[in-house]
Amino acid sequence: MSQLELTWVCSPVLKNLSGSFGPGLHVLVGAELDGTADLIELCAGVRLPRRGRLKLDGEAPGSSPELRRRIASLLPNESWAAEGDVQRWLGHVGALHGFDASASVARLQPQLGLARPLASLSSSERRELALATALAQPEPKLVALHEPLAAAAGASSAVLERIGALARSVPVLLTTRSIEDARRLGGQLSILERGILVRELPDAWPGAVTPGLRVELWVECDAPRRLLAELLQSSHVERAAFDARFVTRLQVLGSDLEQLAQAVTRAALATRVELRMLRAASPELAEVHAASAGLAQAAYRAAQTARRGGAG
Repeated sequence: MSQLELTWVCSPVLKNLSGSFGPGLHVLVGAELDGTADLIELCAGVRLPRRGRLKLDGEAPGSSPELRRRIASLLPNESWAAEGDVQRWLGHVGALHGFDASASVARLQPQLGLARPLASLSSSERRELALATALAQPEPKLVALHEPLAAAAGASSAVLERIGALARSVPVLLTTRSIEDARRLGGQLSILERGILVRELPDAWPGAVTPGLRVELWVECDAPRRLLAELLQSSHVERAAFDARFVTRLQVLGSDLEQLAQAVTRAALATRVELRMLRAASPELAEVHAASAGLAQAAYRAAQTARRGGAG
């Protein structure tokens, strides 16, 4: 089974990044300024680290054309030459990598069309095509995808299914800035911030990504006014209000996701209101980084307190 090893890897953004990634799903949450784009390009072998070592089964992808052919990748910018149509491009890819991606493209991105001229594809459509092609690779040694669900268009369920199947046998390394996408992807989650892996998370729910911050639920029902009046009586609800964008939706805030969901359920039963949707809002990446800073400061203060106590 394949193993990806990073040892003190540096790039213009990444700072001495180390990690070991075996078969399974590994999701790194961060923006391109945090190093997500650099990481995927390094793993795909399209660039070399400034310092440090990146090895896939003992070889550096950036130094081995043969190894690069066995890496299924979706880059931040798919800027290959725009000649011919989609079918011709797939033929070149097939000749280079040894598989036919036509069926995958037709299934995942049928709107592109095999006769579509490459020059007519937008940058987002190129990434859609590249994603469908990457996921068609039958036996990759590594899968490295940047913002895969953003490139999935209307095929996110099929993309998630294929990613899950690949993760059973090879390392699948995904990067995204979307907490909601990370929640849907699952797997082993880590926060990448300013080129450093700052936290590992059990999941992408609010209690893990933004501990200590308020939780927000979106509630859709048939009688929002009746439900709102009942929710305001709960000690677990800090704030509840109408969502100005949707007449049947409420915004409910509290400190604990489970208690908040239970409060909504109890209020719906008490008022005989039909719940149509109960959804935890995903925090923004800036909130996740703020939570990381808060945790680091709390750990520092605890260490200082322990040190003073030991000295005394």
